[in-house]
Amino acid sequence: MLKNCLLFLFIHLSFFSCHSKNTANEPSLVHRATLEKLDSIQINYLGTPVVHDIDPLSKRVLFMENNAYSRNEEIFVADFDGNILASYIKEGDTKDTYGQIMAPLVLDGEGSFMAYAFNGFMRYDFEGNLISEVKIINFEGPGSTRIIGMGSGLQKSGGQYIYRGIGRNFDYETKDFFDDYYAMSLLDPLTGNRESIIPLPESGIFRQGKFFFSEAWLPAYYAEDDGLYIVFGLEPVIYVYENQHPFSLLSSIPMELPKYHYFKGASEYNNQDVRFFGHRRSSGRIHNIKKIKDYFVIAYFPGFDASDREESFSSNRSPDFWERMREKYPLRIAVLDSQGKVINDFVPEGLVATSMLGRNGELWMMGNANGEVELDYFQIFKVGLKVGE
Repeated sequence: MLKNCLLFLFIHLSFFSCHSKNTANEPSLVHRATLEKLDSIQINYLGTPVVHDIDPLSKRVLFMENNAYSRNEEIFVADFDGNILASYIKEGDTKDTYGQIMAPLVLDGEGSFMAYAFNGFMRYDFEGNLISEVKIINFEGPGSTRIIGMGSGLQKSGGQYIYRGIGRNFDYETKDFFDDYYAMSLLDPLTGNRESIIPLPESGIFRQGKFFFSEAWLPAYYAEDDGLYIVFGLEPVIYVYENQHPFSLLSSIPMELPKYHYFKGASEYNNQDVRFFGHRRSSGRIHNIKKIKDYFVIAYFPGFDASDREESFSSNRSPDFWERMREKYPLRIAVLDSQGKVINDFVPEGLVATSMLGRNGELWMMGNANGEVELDYFQIFKVGLKVGE
């Protein structure tokens, strides 16, 4: 009998020890956080829409057909009941054209929306009539007009807007580029002024004399009255700035993302180096950041582990390699406390991780359509952060 009791005690202690080791590096279960769907909008539309903005006050949704490089841009205005109220094209040779947009369209809360575009800051009513036009001072066309989509648009700073820097001066083949590069722009739609703000942080990974592939530093950002929160591309650090001129850096918060693999830079630049540019597809990267009360919600690509990264560089990789990687490394959501500690990390169910859009204190996300079934509608969800014991 004593022998059986001792055996049971040994097995119990062994299991507890193994379980403790396995969970030691996992997010804390004390305050596990999840996203929950609170409300939804279903819009009848057959295609691959990109939502530009949502306004809970006017109950309007702005979207376009998915076209990453801004061509043949048809604008759709829908209401929260899912009805498409109007559609029109303002790109090209139309009388009141904006020329070509440089950022997602933004609803301005006054029964109208604004386009930051080649022809200036253009405001239209929901029927598509031009309200006002302000030319951009000393306009210089951007190197790229790629619209990333929902959750990556203009952010308010007083009566102005903050957007990522989109100047032409991408000379990342020299180390001085990172010392002189300003990551963000401050836009004034009343005067047409555009000011470059916020250089890459001196303490950050991009100022340590290394070389990086293009847009490795592309910022994810979120602004509220008392702070501007920026993550520079692949670097797992939240930089906290004042949300007013001169946008002083207040603090930095390292993120402890689990199993996050990212490119830390190369000592030399070689435009013929397949491995150097191959990191663009395999490196982890932060795509979106939002702050809800005392928590940060981060959307990110985790990046390949060492063995998969090496295989991605190989000319003998298996034919189904990239398909396997898409399944193995889905986009993820991490919820962090104010100190950067992860309290939960997960693949969101039925939601597009990178699409988080904050509007009037609410968080909205695109529904993740079933890739095997073509739907004649798409869904947008109002989402809440649930933090429980």
